[in-house]
Parts: sequence; C-alpha cells; structure tokens
Amino acid sequence: MPANRGRKKKSSNVKRSLQSNLARDVENARGWAEIVQIIRDQHQIPDLSTKAGLKRVYLNFDQVFQQLDSTFQKYEDNDEIVGGVVGIYTQMCEDAVLRTKLCENGLLLRLFPLLKRDVCRQMALHTLVNIGHHGGTNVHAEIARQAPILVQTLLDHPEEHQTVEHIIVILSHSVGAAVNGDSQGPEMPEIHRSLDMRIILKTTIHHMRQLYASKTLIDHGNQLVFASAMHCSAAFRSEPDLDKFLVAGLKSKNWGLRGSCLGAMIRSYILSTVPDQPALGPAQLIQIFGSAWPPHLLEVMNQYGLSRCQTTQQRGHAMALSDAITGAHSRDHYILGGKLADLTLLTEFSLPATPMFPLSEIIPRCVEALRARGTVADTNKADILEMKYLIRLQDWDGIKSKAQQFLSRNPDSAYTFYALTLRPGSEDGLRAAKKGLKCKENNTTPYLYFQLLRRAIELAADLGVCYFQEYDQHGRMMWEEAIAFLMSALEDSKTFIEQAPPDNPYMMAILHWNIVLTITMEGPNADLKMVEVGLRSGARNKLKISEEISEHLRSPILHTQTYATQKLVVDLYAEAEKDWAAGIKLMDERLDEQIPPPDFPKKAEDELTAWLNDMSLKKFTCSSATPKVNVKDLWYKQCSWCRNPSAVLRKCSGCESARYCDSQCQKAHWSNHKKECKARISGS
Repeated sequence: MPANRGRKKKSSNVKRSLQSNLARDVENARGWAEIVQIIRDQHQIPDLSTKAGLKRVYLNFDQVFQQLDSTFQKYEDNDEIVGGVVGIYTQMCEDAVLRTKLCENGLLLRLFPLLKRDVCRQMALHTLVNIGHHGGTNVHAEIARQAPILVQTLLDHPEEHQTVEHIIVILSHSVGAAVNGDSQGPEMPEIHRSLDMRIILKTTIHHMRQLYASKTLIDHGNQLVFASAMHCSAAFRSEPDLDKFLVAGLKSKNWGLRGSCLGAMIRSYILSTVPDQPALGPAQLIQIFGSAWPPHLLEVMNQYGLSRCQTTQQRGHAMALSDAITGAHSRDHYILGGKLADLTLLTEFSLPATPMFPLSEIIPRCVEALRARGTVADTNKADILEMKYLIRLQDWDGIKSKAQQFLSRNPDSAYTFYALTLRPGSEDGLRAAKKGLKCKENNTTPYLYFQLLRRAIELAADLGVCYFQEYDQHGRMMWEEAIAFLMSALEDSKTFIEQAPPDNPYMMAILHWNIVLTITMEGPNADLKMVEVGLRSGARNKLKISEEISEHLRSPILHTQTYATQKLVVDLYAEAEKDWAAGIKLMDERLDEQIPPPDFPKKAEDELTAWLNDMSLKKFTCSSATPKVNVKDLWYKQCSWCRNPSAVLRKCSGCESARYCDSQCQKAHWSNHKKECKARISGS
C-alpha cells in the first residue's frame, strides 16, 4: 500500500514539474510554431495538420479542451502561452465539427479580451476570421454582439494593417449577416438595433480607400456596405461620405464594385419609398380634362400628337367604361364581356371599382358567355378578361396556370404575357415581357406595348442589380449576366423614352432608370459634363417636362426608389467625384489581379504573420481573380429573337451562333435566321 501511494505522489510531482517547466520552455522557444509544438507535446495532442490527428482530437475532445482551457486560465497573464493555446484552437478550427464544439464551449468569449493584448491580437483575430467565415447563424450573432469591441480595436490600432484587414473581414461575415434581410426586417433585429452602423460603415470605407488596403479588405468591406444598405439606410443618409462613396463607385472600372454600389443605393431606399403606382385614375382625368394645358406642355403634346397622348385617350376609355357599365343592366354578358376585354387592351382601368358592379359575379358570367360563342376572337377575349380579373385578385398561381392553357391555344397572346410579367419572379417575368413585345401587332395596342416595355425595363434592371451578388454552380461570379441585364434595361428605356407619349404615367420612372443606368454603364467614362449638360438636354430635360405634366394633372411626384436613386446620383455626382476619385482609382488597382497589394510594414509580429499564413487562411479569402468583362461581347447573352437576356439560352443546333430562350423563340426567328444559319454552316 505505501508503495502505491508513493507512485501516485511521484506522478503528481512529475505533472507539477511539467507545468512549472512550461513557462520556461515557452520563454526559450524560437517563434510561435515552436510554442504551439511545446504545448501540444505537453498535452500529447497529435499533429493537427492531418486528418488522423484531427480525428483523434475529436474522439477525445472533452479531455483535450479541458487540458487546454486549464492551461489558458492558469497562464492567462502569459501572452506567449495564451497565444500558443489560441494557435492550437486555430488549427482545430480547420475542422468544421471541432470548430462547432469549440464555439459551444465558449471559445469566442476567450478570444475577444485578447484583442487588447499586442502579442495575442493577431492570433485571436485569425481564429475569429476562420470562425466567422465558416460559422452559422448562432456564431455570427455571437460575434456581431461584440462588434463594438472589434471597431474599437480598429480605431485604436489603425497602423496595424493586418489587424484592420482581419477585423473588416470579421465584421463583413458577422455584422453583414445580422443586418442583412428582406423587406420584413433584418435577420437579427435585436443585434441590428444595438449596433452603431454609422461608425462601423464610416470606418470600413475609410480603410477601403487607403494605400494599404488589399483586395480581401476591399471585397469584404464592399460586401458589408451592400448587406447593410436596406436596413441601415439611416446610417447612409446621416453620413454624407457613405452616399458619396456609393455614387463615386459608379465610376469604378471594376464591375463588381460598380454593381455593388448601384445595388446598395437602390436597396437603401426600399423601406423609405413608395411603390411606383401612378395615382391618377379615370375619374380624376375626366375632372381635370377641361383645364387648359400650359402652352409649353401643349406644344410638347402636339409634337407627339395630342390625340395619341395618354390623357386624351384615357378620357375616351373612361367614358366607354361608363357606357359599358350602364349597359350592364341589360344583363347581356356577352356584349359587356367583349367591351371590357377590348378596354383591357387599351387602359389600366378597364374594370370598375364600385359596389354597384360586383366583379365576382359579373366577370365569370362574361367570360362564360364569350367562351360559349366558340369563335377564336371570342375565346381570345375571354382569355384576356379572365386574366385581367386574376390580376385584379392578385391570384399569381391562377395566372400561371391559366397562362399555360391560354398560350398553348394562342401563343401570340400579348396580354397573357403581360400578366406573367406581374408575377413574383423576375427572370420568368422578363422572359414573358420580351416575348410579349414580339407578338403580332393585331394582338397588341400602344398601351399594352408600353406596359410590356416598362416591365421589361424594370425587371431587367432588378435582375442586373441582383446578379452582381450571384454565383453559378461553379463558383463563378455572374457579372456578365448582370451587365447583360443592365444593357437590356438601358436599351429598352431609350426606346420607351423615344416612343411613349410624354404624359405616359410611367415616363418619369423610366427616365429615372435611364439616367442611373446611363451613368452606370458609362462607368469611368462618365463625367460631370455628361450629368450636368448631356442629361439635362436629354433625359433630364424630358424628366422636367414629365414632372410638370404630373403637376398639371394634380398627380403627386412619388418618392420611389428610382426617383430617390437618380436624385442622389445627380445631386452628389460632383462632390463624390471630387472626394473619392483617388480612392476609387486605388480600389480599382487593388481589385485588379495584375497589381498585388503592398507589403505590410515590417514589424516584430511578422513572424506570427508568416506562421499564420502557413495555415489555410487563403482557403476563405476572396478570390484574387477579377473577371474581365468586355461589354461589347455581351450581346450573346440575349435571345436572338426576343432579346431577352438570360444565363441559360440554347444554341442553334445548326450554326451554334444564334441563341434562344426556347423552341418557340427559335421557331419564330427561323425565317429571319435561316439564310445566315445556312451560310455559317457552309462556311465552316
């Protein structure tokens, strides 16, 4: 028995001896790699650079963590030992399961206090970068709650460029996840309310424009700005430099930065603006129709053709609708249905909104009466009227289902395509708009044509903005598709402005898009003269006329997303160019893979940086390859028939040059394409 007690005492003495030697061994170590090795050897932790080593730690996780945590607490004032333990944690974080277990056991709470300690700061930040990049919602939330500590560290140590980069990467993943969201609210409302986003964003863009800013820093900073735009718009409006950065970003040579700035601007007005729905109805038009137009506006209307102007025609349509309703007392649903279907192709206000005309009873009877006649013309009218009623009900599923039936019977039904453009889902809607615009003239009207054109512009612009943030299944950034959508929207906006009547209720919105898209597509070639002179004599001048027409019609100028965005661009363009030209130029250079970021200043912690770089941090930094985009080559992203931009067009099986949305577009284009196709085949 004494012998047994003696052996226990000897084992205990050996353990105490090992512990007492740890501080001395670490003090004599030659760098972080050796410190980590000493601590691993003491606790018999295997090589963590191998799968076998990580698996052994996983099987004995509780024991390993308890040993490391005990060492961490016992030597909490020893920077080298604490840093070495964190270094082991960093290696363990390379494994997803171990990373989760470490976070569940309070690793994050251990790391943040280390940011105040010079020796430990880089090790702690590197671990936070790893965790933040791979972490889920709970991890992002826990890190985002500590954002004030991260920002204060950034403010306290602006000269530590590695620190700056790491913190902006961490903020991008954690705070970006917390404040991002949809129209219903941010992902993490409580955390969102607690953050001073003005300081976070102001500090971020300050470092993005500095000489030491790397591609990784700029990319992540840009992502944070974009993610914050919708639910942190107050921060942008209260900090002028943020809005100036977004406007100046439209001049970037880098399409990623340019598209992100455009998207952030538009997103920042989502919650503070109203939908673009003109408030002028038929009753108001009749009421004010007798008032004289101001001479300069009347001249504009006469140049277009007063009888072709929207207000003139809408008055006639309103009277026709009134006559149709009066005739409804005869209960001849066939005649009434035909009149309502005809009006649907001429005006937005083809169904009355009055208790004296119960749509739920009358419209189904009208549709039934039209279908009962059985002629092609009556069937088409029934389709139009039924589709209009479904739009009124906002029955999007019903529209999709009925559209399939109607188009199988009449693939040239422009109104059915228009109904599809109103459904949620921009890409399908854009395809429908483009197909509707190609329908035969006898199936459409000027009103319907401009409605389809308007939807094509709005949907393509929305898709263009969204696609700058998208990746395909191979991890490729979909910038080419994004630019193709914006090109389509811009070209269609030019057509709308040139051909639509000056009093079209959507003219103002399309002019807003045209101004913003023109500047965006010109990018670095845009200048102050283009904004102040070129646009003023063109789109800006037409915008002024459109605003005066709205004022005459007593229709308020709505504070919409596009209105607010174009106003911000035009109002701040001169200041933004002056204040940010050098910063944007520097970012463009850093974002170009041909120009490497500058070396960080040589400091004592360079050895730590080298050790960290031996690990797999590069696995989750942004790709250094910036896609090269030639805008002139992007027409191949559009359907050869309907000009719909899409990422999934089908090649012509003959020449493999033409591209189509589907077999319908290919069939419709064949008469025009046949000669070229055969020539290409014979010449190959």
